[in-house]
Amino acid sequence: MKRNDKDEVTNRGDEPVAEQSGTSRRSFLKGAGVVGAAVAAATTGIIAMPKKSEAAEAGASSAPRVMEELPIPADPAAPSKTEFACDVLVVGGGFAGLNAAISAKKSGNSVIMVDKGRPGYSGLSPFASSHRWIDKNFGDDPRAFRACVQRGGEYITNLDWYQVWIDESKAAYERLMEWGVLTQFPKASIAGEYFNQLDYAGYRDKFDKFDRRKKFNEALDKSGVQIIERTMITEVIKNDGRVVGAMGIDVPSGAVVTFHAKAVVLCTGGGSFKSGGYPTGANSFTGEYIGYQLGLPIVGKEFDDFHQTVSHAAGNAFYNNSWTYLENIWLCGGDIDMKNYKPYADVKAKVMVLSRVHSALKGMAPDDGSHYEDLAKATKGRRGGSLSSNPLDPREGKKNDSMQKGDVWGAAVGMCSHLTSGVFCGLDDINGQTALPGLYVAGDGTNGCVVTGAAYPNGVGFTSNFISCQGWRVGEAAAMYARGAGLARIPLAKIASVTTEIEAPRGLTKGLDPNWARDVLHGIMAPYWVHIAKSEKTLQGTLAQVEYMRDEVVPQLMAVSSHDLRLCHEMKSKILSAEMKLRAGIERKESRGFHFRTDYPYRDDKNFLCYIAATKGKNGMEVSKVQIKDEWKGDTGLAHADRYGWRFPGETEALGLPPEKKRDGGPGGKPGGKPGENHG
Repeated sequence: MKRNDKDEVTNRGDEPVAEQSGTSRRSFLKGAGVVGAAVAAATTGIIAMPKKSEAAEAGASSAPRVMEELPIPADPAAPSKTEFACDVLVVGGGFAGLNAAISAKKSGNSVIMVDKGRPGYSGLSPFASSHRWIDKNFGDDPRAFRACVQRGGEYITNLDWYQVWIDESKAAYERLMEWGVLTQFPKASIAGEYFNQLDYAGYRDKFDKFDRRKKFNEALDKSGVQIIERTMITEVIKNDGRVVGAMGIDVPSGAVVTFHAKAVVLCTGGGSFKSGGYPTGANSFTGEYIGYQLGLPIVGKEFDDFHQTVSHAAGNAFYNNSWTYLENIWLCGGDIDMKNYKPYADVKAKVMVLSRVHSALKGMAPDDGSHYEDLAKATKGRRGGSLSSNPLDPREGKKNDSMQKGDVWGAAVGMCSHLTSGVFCGLDDINGQTALPGLYVAGDGTNGCVVTGAAYPNGVGFTSNFISCQGWRVGEAAAMYARGAGLARIPLAKIASVTTEIEAPRGLTKGLDPNWARDVLHGIMAPYWVHIAKSEKTLQGTLAQVEYMRDEVVPQLMAVSSHDLRLCHEMKSKILSAEMKLRAGIERKESRGFHFRTDYPYRDDKNFLCYIAATKGKNGMEVSKVQIKDEWKGDTGLAHADRYGWRFPGETEALGLPPEKKRDGGPGGKPGGKPGENHG
């Protein structure tokens, strides 16, 4: 069914939307005698709105007068300006985009940032709860961090990009502090009665001046970056072998917007196959979609991130996070040294991989909603804080107020492992420069730098800092390119053809509802046998359904509003991403990090110390292996038990290994304790 059901409320950006009073669409249809048509629409996704005359005729014999549903509001007028020109166009306003735009502007270029929502408010950046960096002044040992990520990332980690983080992470922290993004303020439980009374709105209003989301716009304005909000880029345009700009949609009005640019930096974040009510439901894999259509390779799709939710409220991200989204971004790091890096990496994997695998294979106990954890009472090591014992070290780790623990994996289905997937720029790249002159990529889910390898072993807070480092470097590289590039203009004929393509879903007189298609895709990709415990059989079966959606559903996606138009294009990205994820999972015939296959439940170092790349070919998607640098692979001559500190279910039997020995926990953990008692 289309929107406007009483129980289906759409929230545009950060603006509150009140529930509409009066009779719901379902009540109206029942009174009008056309419930059958409504059920058919919900089942098939076909848009079939009753005409007013038909509805009135069907309800004429009823004594009570039935209130008609209000019509869908007309789209707002197009903005006064829909064509722009700049040296550097930055797409996406999260941590990566913020740093890229300001660094490009510092080089003297004209810079425009365009965001599908609003900088700081969209994507995953609003949900950052911690921030980690290396500080040699407090005794941090870079060797330990490198050894930890190499082991925890299971020997496919890009150690060149990781070295960039080691060298530049403190500068990124200092920038964000200067911009106010990391400013510390009283948490809810010590700020008044807010926590005990669950007064989220009151707490937010009290500390509104510290709202980190606002700091993004403030820093951009101060730097002189022009901001275009609520505009979705759908295509980057090339001409004569180089980038000349990008085009997209003004989301409120549906108007086509054109940007002429010498360089384009994609910082579009990742995506998820999630329904619209979930905070990441609109995250749509836009950057990798654009890169793929331009013929660039996409890597890392088989490593699925998952995060936790609670089984009795699986669609409510706020339920098991609550104050996390309102309180500080906690300062972390300094918790890895040469003595603990092995158990640190191993226990992290046991928490983040084995627990979800066992839940999928063996089931889980009912959750009654009573399992809470107060991180403020945990040891520094447990919460990711520094072990330097230096009273001046600000890295206290996550000190969140008590919050419910998730018991099931899959809160954001389809979201790849942090910093693994995206457009691949080559083994030697540390500037985000793609193979297409003028196109650059930065950030989680867009730059396939594989800096965390097959998992996420670095401890909490790594992502926000690393993509700030990466965004800054990429912005500088794009600015340098733009200074030497000639005038860039999108040809008029190209503007016309892309405009026709963008507006195509509005031209259909009948078709399929993109809201329905989004939820169908979520249903296809959400089962644990697709993203947790995979096999050839489950992946191939799911791929057949996704291919059907690609070939039969996408061409029929119909938009009756500007927001539907946005979703039609998002669905193209999501369906393509699903295909890449499935094909990469089929190709990697082993288990490694976040990728577990029940039919290949073991690491295969001989054949899969590599990346799996998906590229657009003449006859469809092509999947290939990308061999990595030998120095990233570690000592391949070590015995399995020394090289890998934990095993997948079935790995011991498949490889004929001796029984696995119990090992001590990581920082803050108990020797031989449960994975959940250590870093997570």
